[in-house]
Amino acid sequence: MSELLSFEWRRARSIRTTWITSLFTVLGVALLAVLFAGVSGVDGGESLPLQEALESVVVTNPFTMVLISSLAAMAFGHEYRYGTIRLTLTAFPRRGPVFFAKLVITLLLVFLVLAVSAAVGYGVLASSPMAVSGTQSWAATAWHVAVFGLTFSTLAFSLTVITRNHPLGIIGPLLIFLMEMLLLPLIAERAEWLPKFFPLTAMTNWFAGGADAVWGAGVWVAWMVGLMALGFVLLLRRDA
Repeated sequence: MSELLSFEWRRARSIRTTWITSLFTVLGVALLAVLFAGVSGVDGGESLPLQEALESVVVTNPFTMVLISSLAAMAFGHEYRYGTIRLTLTAFPRRGPVFFAKLVITLLLVFLVLAVSAAVGYGVLASSPMAVSGTQSWAATAWHVAVFGLTFSTLAFSLTVITRNHPLGIIGPLLIFLMEMLLLPLIAERAEWLPKFFPLTAMTNWFAGGADAVWGAGVWVAWMVGLMALGFVLLLRRDA
């Protein structure tokens, strides 16, 4: 397993798109943080609570969603796109360890990029004269960023394995986000219970706490584990 992890780490670092995507993720968070800090400082604007502002520039940023999804989809998507998956499975015939090695390296890469992005975003936001400590704890902010990264990387990783389509793995999580944002409010007028069964709404309810927190956490786990399990089974049973 250590040899496979080392192989996947070298492969991820050797792909130029990995570095470009990581850089754009950091720059995207930094740019949005600059906008937040700039708006708060215009004509003695409102105070800028750091924890909430940092979560906004990282977690609710569609640009970050797409780039994190791109990093995660690359694990299998790059191999399917260029036909190197057959070479990988020839060198490492046991598909289960290949799946989990790619997953571990993907999550490691995503968390590293998010950590750097959050650190840069914090530096920009904290430089604002209107910056103040927010009501949310730093532990909660870090937890929300981590779950956000896990959610979008899991969705992108799983969708890529399931569909064997790199572009769909990238845009799929964003399409789910847009559907939940735009369509579910209309559907909820007739079926108030339905949005609670969707992954990103469940994640939001989990973060918000209250009566729906436990249900939201359960639905979120079911989606993540279910998609991952489906991708795993398909990888084992389908031809490369």
